[in-house]
Amino acid sequence: MALCTHIDALSGESMRLCRGHRADAEDLLQEATIRALDGFDALRDPSTARAWLFRILIRTNLNRERSRRRRAEMVASDLDDAEFERALADWSPAPTADEVAESASVRASVLHALDTLDGPLRAVVELIDIQGFRQREAANILEIPNGTVASRLFRARSALRDALGHMRPSRLAGAGMLR
Repeated sequence: MALCTHIDALSGESMRLCRGHRADAEDLLQEATIRALDGFDALRDPSTARAWLFRILIRTNLNRERSRRRRAEMVASDLDDAEFERALADWSPAPTADEVAESASVRASVLHALDTLDGPLRAVVELIDIQGFRQREAANILEIPNGTVASRLFRARSALRDALGHMRPSRLAGAGMLR
């Protein structure tokens, strides 16, 4: 199945969508994989499998974010002892800079700059500049007009240029952060 050939890219995108929180990324990838397997019959053209899988992953993430916002936040004082112990056991720190990148300082700066982008802008940059999709493909994945993708990409790249203006382009390219 096409899923096997794209699992590494999907896993990486899942980590980016979850901002490096490994447990959340694994949950997202698992949920998206289940949805893809359930809807495999809907894939009409195997050559579009990559975009189809990314659409499922991104849509699953958007649905999870919406659901999270709708739920009331629970603070530690609202938890009974058993729930608090479970929450504490499930907690894990974010990965170290060495785990995140070969060039930790550059990648950390870029990831921080990406994190400052609004979700819709970040999604377009991740699909086009990180995953290598064409604008038309990103528009299909996100289910928005091509012109909206172009506009968001322009605004996102401008914001990233401003945020990373202190860095030389050669350092960014050397760290694999520019296409």
